[in-house]
Amino acid sequence: MVEENDRELIRSYLNGSDAAFEQLYERYKRPLYGYLLSMLPAADADDVFQQTWVRACTALPGYHCRDKFQAWLFRIARNQVVDLIRHRSRRRELESTYTPEPERQAMNEELKQQLEEALRQLGPEQRAVFQMRRKNLSFKIIAAEQQCTVNTAVRRMGYAIDKLKKMLKQK
Repeated sequence: MVEENDRELIRSYLNGSDAAFEQLYERYKRPLYGYLLSMLPAADADDVFQQTWVRACTALPGYHCRDKFQAWLFRIARNQVVDLIRHRSRRRELESTYTPEPERQAMNEELKQQLEEALRQLGPEQRAVFQMRRKNLSFKIIAAEQQCTVNTAVRRMGYAIDKLKKMLKQK
């Protein structure tokens, strides 16, 4: 019953119903967050929770209902956790290699400038969502601030990240 209801909600969402996504979000937010808390500290679980919904929202058009939605969503979350752990591991490796401080600062400044330049090229809503997330605001707060649904705020963040990645790879 729940699985069939999920399929119908997904179809409705893909046909433009934000309310359908809101129902999926409400149904799975607690189990997903509990799953993440079983693997990560709360601060990391918060970040991965948000990233999981961004990724799910972006990937939902490719979801073919072969698996239960909850299993699909949890697999995305697990992959996000693995990515976080890999990223931290790589960062520790990089930090252990010596880079003279002035050179490191110059590289950081250059990266900051490139990011700020790329941010200026985003649309106003996407830029605002990205900057609010940089301040660790939840998507619920961002949605209220932008007077849109949580789903719309999540999508704007996903679009912003995709555009920023493309722009920064070009440099």
